[in-house]
Amino acid sequence: MTTLRAALGFFTRLPVGSAPSSDVRGIMRWFPVVGLIVGTLTGLLTGLAALILPPPLSGVLGCLAWVFLTGGLHLDGVADCGDGLPVEAPPARRLEIMKDSRLGTFGGAALFFVLAVKAAALGTLTASLAPFAAGWKAFFPLAGMCCMAATLGRSLTVLAMRLPAARPDGLGARARDGMTFWDEAMALALGLAVCLVNGARGLTALAAALLAAWLILSAARKRLGGVTGDVFGCLTESVECAALTACCLM
Repeated sequence: MTTLRAALGFFTRLPVGSAPSSDVRGIMRWFPVVGLIVGTLTGLLTGLAALILPPPLSGVLGCLAWVFLTGGLHLDGVADCGDGLPVEAPPARRLEIMKDSRLGTFGGAALFFVLAVKAAALGTLTASLAPFAAGWKAFFPLAGMCCMAATLGRSLTVLAMRLPAARPDGLGARARDGMTFWDEAMALALGLAVCLVNGARGLTALAAALLAAWLILSAARKRLGGVTGDVFGCLTESVECAALTACCLM
């Protein structure tokens, strides 16, 4: 599984013909490119919704499109980290809680706030760009910011794979198999490129994304002893939210 098509089949619900598999070896190098595609499609769909609906509703539909395109794959990591990271317990117990498929109160709250922030940010951005008045001209900056958020989330996740794994036999550890220095360099280059294209908003989003990544990864290393597949999912979603929120400030 080393092709972009296989990566899209695993990380999205786009009809590319590749059935999802639990083997992620070799496809993580395409993770930032998947973000590029998902973010662009989400931005365009949000812009289309804003042509006929008020900004708050278009933001909600844009968030729904984002979840639909990814199949909610990374939201599982948000819920598991929400349940496991805050609890006062040894690392082994936290990992056990995160592996439990049942959703706890903290996990549900984490899911709510991630989705609420993303929907609110998309609604705020559509209101500032006014697609209904500006027409197609507003689609490009909106797609660019969504593209940047999704790509940054995945580029930083690829770079975070250098950290020690909390579960040596887990999905997160297997995801690193086949990764090379050049794959990491390309992820970094793509993340920086989408930020530069977005100008001042891009630089602000980059700063917010780095802060969010540092907070998540610091908590994971301190409380779990390393990273897991759930941490990577939580990192992706958190960076997306941070980047979109930063864009709203400009």
